[in-house]
Amino acid sequence: MGLLEIFLVVALILAANLVEQSQDDTFIKLFDRLLLLLSIPLFVAGVILVFTTPEQLTAVGFAPGTPQFPFTNTVAVGIILQAMAVWGIVFSFRSTRHSLEKRLPVNPYSPVHTLALVLSGWLVGFALLPLTQGLDSLLETAEPVSISVIVLQELAFFVVALLGVGLFIRRTPAQVNERLGLGAVPARWLITAVGWILLLIVVQAAAGVLWSMINPEQATVVEDLANLLYENMDSPWAWLALALAAGLGEETLFRGALQPVFGKWVTAVFFASMHIQYGLLTPATLALFIIGLSLGFIRERYNTTLAIIVHAGYNLILGLATYYAGTFF
Repeated sequence: MGLLEIFLVVALILAANLVEQSQDDTFIKLFDRLLLLLSIPLFVAGVILVFTTPEQLTAVGFAPGTPQFPFTNTVAVGIILQAMAVWGIVFSFRSTRHSLEKRLPVNPYSPVHTLALVLSGWLVGFALLPLTQGLDSLLETAEPVSISVIVLQELAFFVVALLGVGLFIRRTPAQVNERLGLGAVPARWLITAVGWILLLIVVQAAAGVLWSMINPEQATVVEDLANLLYENMDSPWAWLALALAAGLGEETLFRGALQPVFGKWVTAVFFASMHIQYGLLTPATLALFIIGLSLGFIRERYNTTLAIIVHAGYNLILGLATYYAGTFF
């Protein structure tokens, strides 16, 4: 995501909170129309990609498979962009949000909830775009990710969560902590955290075994892709930084900010969809859905802080296992 996209997202979040604070129905309706208008360029871009040949794209400086446009399956990319646009258009209508009221804890009159609905769909769509190349092609074009890039991304998730719930606009820091579930963790809960960490590791291991049995070739490709992406994780400290950043950023955003709006089931779907390096509809993504659901239960039963600890501990143990396995074997 470039600086322009980041600026747009932050501006929309701030605008949604200001409109919600005003409680002016005219401004709320105008914000709905703004989201609808922002979806139209996505739809137009999707239509163009579906009906434009690679040669025509090359002629205007967007040759498929180049840094300017890294995707080769332009039709699939176009369809995803159209789906994202339709998602944004549909949920910009209050009547659609009313239909969700009985199933999800969504307030159809809340600009913040409306924006959360739209951005969540867009986030999943952008995460799925690399998969249009196929896992084999993704492995060929992928490059190692810098630990600093990962940490900055997770910190961005954390900041988006804080802004999304209205820090300094609708809520004080203390109210933000309460809304996000960032409470204290009694010492006795740490024993519970260890149990959950071990359980999630078992789930991940079982998914790996199942995948190797069902589709060993695909499992090998994804393992090679993961090894490539995390090639720069060359010390235990790097894995510690990644674990802490992922636990803080992802849990504050998904379980802290989004789960009270969407519920733990839908939030777990969003969480699994964000990890595109594991492919789509694989045993690994099923495991990630179960892990997301488990972290959602922890947030409900205890608080988001404990979910952060469990997520970070789970990531750290798997990361250190990967590091020492590569060191000694």
